[in-house]
Amino acid sequence: MAGSAFSINGFLGFVITWRTCHIGHGQLGALSAPGVRYLLAGITAALFAVAVAGGLHSYRNWRRVSNLPTLYESESPGTAEFVSMLGVLCSTIFSIAIIWFCIPLVFLPVCARAH
Repeated sequence: MAGSAFSINGFLGFVITWRTCHIGHGQLGALSAPGVRYLLAGITAALFAVAVAGGLHSYRNWRRVSNLPTLYESESPGTAEFVSMLGVLCSTIFSIAIIWFCIPLVFLPVCARAH
């Protein structure tokens, strides 16, 4: 889930930014440059929520199949535990990557971000 959310976020960010800056004025249809920024931030926030939800789902699965009290002490002797732990780790990494992908939205204009 998180990997798909990260990929979709990158693809939509690329397509929207490319279309916005293709003509060079920073607008997307009726949306002004700040509107495009809010659109991209909303998409990023929604996909971040999807990535976090996938991580929480993997964590619940890990808690169900594992007998260990904390994630820090985790071991994966079985396939189900390993896959659940892998889901938690991948979701964490991709959630952080989505946040890093959103940082330029805060500091850079949309078209400067595209270059």
